[in-house]
Amino acid sequence: MIIKAPAKINLFLEIINKRPDGYHNLESVMHTVSLFDILEFSELKENKIELTCINADLPNDGSNLVYRAAEKFKEKYNVNTGIKIKLTKNIPMGAGLGGGSSDAAAVLNALNTLWKINDNLSNLEILAASLGADVPFFLTGGTAKISGIGDIVEKLNSDREYNFVLVKPNFGVSTVQAYSKVKFPLTNVHKIDNIVSCIERNSLDYKNAKDLFFNRFEEFVFGDYPEIKQIKNTLESIGCISLMSGSGATVFGLLQGQENLNNVAEVLAKHNRNVWFVKSFKNCNER
Repeated sequence: MIIKAPAKINLFLEIINKRPDGYHNLESVMHTVSLFDILEFSELKENKIELTCINADLPNDGSNLVYRAAEKFKEKYNVNTGIKIKLTKNIPMGAGLGGGSSDAAAVLNALNTLWKINDNLSNLEILAASLGADVPFFLTGGTAKISGIGDIVEKLNSDREYNFVLVKPNFGVSTVQAYSKVKFPLTNVHKIDNIVSCIERNSLDYKNAKDLFFNRFEEFVFGDYPEIKQIKNTLESIGCISLMSGSGATVFGLLQGQENLNNVAEVLAKHNRNVWFVKSFKNCNER
């Protein structure tokens, strides 16, 4: 079995408050796009987990979220069959694109099908949340309103497909470090209702996205990483509606059309940065 684990971008991200346990409550709109890690699964006769990472710098033991997801699934459902997983990593780390969480969710979806457990989404979401706050979202992907620490997922119905460019500098941003920079009280708190309403009415487009897209992390990250701000400025100067994704370091630009895409590609080819042209990806259960 081969599974595609998509990246996500945050069309909106506001930090609500800091909890007593040290985590932060937030509100966000996540949207999966067509940049994928690839996971291949095959059963083993031996009762073990065997993880192979095509990228040599990735661990292949319990410190890898893919391994932990398989381990937790086997424990929960008392599965005595072994599994071999080959991970090909295309989503960069430290990018704000959710690659590790997406990989973990792909493991849960794959093993639920491969081993004919066929448990429901609600139970899988509980297991996913034990692996990481963003993992439940990636069980279905598409577009969703996210709240709590990132573990409360409300699916948003949208038929529109968008084209984006993703640009990442040659470094990553630590999520822990980004959160450590957040200072309360926040000024001019942004509300999520308008963008959620537009998405559900299928009226979110290039014309209104500039007023609706928002990421609170930008004001805390740009000061330490001015190159990320420069990328955003470059994208806006060539006609994109642009926003940093998650806690960085990737910036995405909403493309207006084919002419805009060609111009963006020409300009970005002159810079030494990682660039991907992607579109909306609606269903993480696609094979």
